[in-house]
Amino acid sequence: MDHILRDAPTLVPLDAPPVILTGEYIPENFLLSRDNGNWQLAGLIDFGDVMTGWKEYDLLGPSAFMTAGMPGRVHSLFRGFGYSRTDINSTLKRRLMALLLLHRNSDPVRHICIEGWQQKAGDLFELQELFWPV
Repeated sequence: MDHILRDAPTLVPLDAPPVILTGEYIPENFLLSRDNGNWQLAGLIDFGDVMTGWKEYDLLGPSAFMTAGMPGRVHSLFRGFGYSRTDINSTLKRRLMALLLLHRNSDPVRHICIEGWQQKAGDLFELQELFWPV
């Protein structure tokens, strides 16, 4: 963990223009509605965490926890944020892991939705590969 946090200032572009962030996207924040028997996203409810900062900060909740390390979900989410498959590289993964560890409400162990992750990841580098597979 020390190595990742030590590299954080070089991984996160501190001079990038800030964007509006929600800080987390967890299942409890999504409002769904049913239309003709199909569920669809109707809105996002989260008033407590709104802030400004680096845009990738908002990738943490959905990419680390809700995609459950499933490559198709990870790629779809990143594509929605404007990233291609080749953008999901070791630098991006390291940056996201640093942001995850620095997140003010970080409690990764409680929210990881990858079956058997404890046996699959012996360290944070292996965990980032589970979160964000290529």
